[in-house]
Amino acid sequence: MKPHHPNKNLPDFDDDLENDSVWNLLEEATPADSSPRFAQDTLRRIRLESEPARSWWKSLLAPKPLLGAAGAALAALAIFISLPSDAPTPDAPVADKDEPTEDWNSLEDTFANELLSGAAEDPTLLSDEEIVALLY
Repeated sequence: MKPHHPNKNLPDFDDDLENDSVWNLLEEATPADSSPRFAQDTLRRIRLESEPARSWWKSLLAPKPLLGAAGAALAALAIFISLPSDAPTPDAPVADKDEPTEDWNSLEDTFANELLSGAAEDPTLLSDEEIVALLY
């Protein structure tokens, strides 16, 4: 059975740290003094950043959205008031003449002739019942 760890000698980490340039640089750095209120300010910032987000209805009731909605309502009201409210008077009838039966009959005959000529060229265009209805 093989052992779980190799038989090699483990490197000496203390020697590596003494020769490490980053640790040497950190040893030469001067310590920074923090302000007396550093702990309080840090905890206050953590507490403020961890607060839950405002609910959607509270953000709708904020002053800016309320002012925008009020302005839009006033603009719609101003447009509605400025539109003419005069109803058309039903004094004059729309058409004075009766239907021109002669023109209608000639148009109907022309249309039937066109459909029949199209059916003569392509018999699948109209069914038998439709052709009979056009003829009589």
